[in-house]
Amino acid sequence: MCHNYTMKKAFYLAKEPGSGVRSDLSDMSDYDVTIVDCNCYGDWYRKKGYKVVKTDYYFKQTMHFSATIGNPPYLKNLHLEFLLKALQTSDHVQLIHPAGWLFRETKSIERQVKNSLKGRVKKLVLFNGNFTFKGTEFACPLVRTCAVKSHTGPIEVESKITGNTYYINDLSEFPTGYWEPTDLHLEINNVIKNIASKGDINSLVKLKSDKPFLGCPRVVGHGKTMDPNKYASDDFHIFHYKNSDLSNAGRNDKVFQLNNIEEVQSLKSYLETKFARFALSICKISQDSYVSRYFESVPLPPLDRQWTEQSIMEYYSIKPEHVEYINTFIPDYYVQEQAQ
Repeated sequence: MCHNYTMKKAFYLAKEPGSGVRSDLSDMSDYDVTIVDCNCYGDWYRKKGYKVVKTDYYFKQTMHFSATIGNPPYLKNLHLEFLLKALQTSDHVQLIHPAGWLFRETKSIERQVKNSLKGRVKKLVLFNGNFTFKGTEFACPLVRTCAVKSHTGPIEVESKITGNTYYINDLSEFPTGYWEPTDLHLEINNVIKNIASKGDINSLVKLKSDKPFLGCPRVVGHGKTMDPNKYASDDFHIFHYKNSDLSNAGRNDKVFQLNNIEEVQSLKSYLETKFARFALSICKISQDSYVSRYFESVPLPPLDRQWTEQSIMEYYSIKPEHVEYINTFIPDYYVQEQAQ
């Protein structure tokens, strides 16, 4: 629990009555709790003596509650609709839900949620839901979002995945990918984004035509992992798998369009470097490959040579301490038999 509630009335967004739910309800035993039945377990809660309402009632009601806590449905953006409603009707909110919205604001509801949390969000706790909730599958981390009636200080971000805690002034400072905003990481991000501003690989993305191309898969990198200390699997920040057929694509598929086979081979060698993969990691949070904001952070070097880990770092004059950090942050994946 992020907050010691001293209120009389609270909503609890409830799914199946697992150990976490029973623990939460035990902690709230002194309060008048109304259960919002999010997953057809209403009878169980009624037998325990709780007042139970359906989700449609929850969204229509206008009564003010002191708190709303729980675990809303995750389908599409429904969890964000629940969060918006909770913020409208409750002074204190604590929800467990998918964290993807924190890393981006591409959808209207993501922007609405962030705007509603201004001056209210106090703490965010990131964790690996695949490990925590056995038998489930989540393609991104989960977050416990803790909001209060009014909060003017920094926002605490605790990662159960890395064991680290850091503070941001507002949600606009939240990382755009699976990394933490240390001074060194931000410094490297800025170096790479500055290089990419002069040309990035997204400029090569076209629908397949008769021209030479590199056909990286549309979906690549496994976001699901059972390791509690990882955001995703070691192959998450890649452009293609080791066994991907890069010479095959459908007429309406997106590909990297190039001028000749030499450029195709050059681009492939570049995309397999940790430099390119680190650049991809700046914004990547899903398995979808051809996302403009992912590729716009990846610089486009000259495609007139075969690139190696060493040569690309030297070409862009990457500092030794930056090279060391990149090589540590990005896991080994490709076996390269290139001259160093």
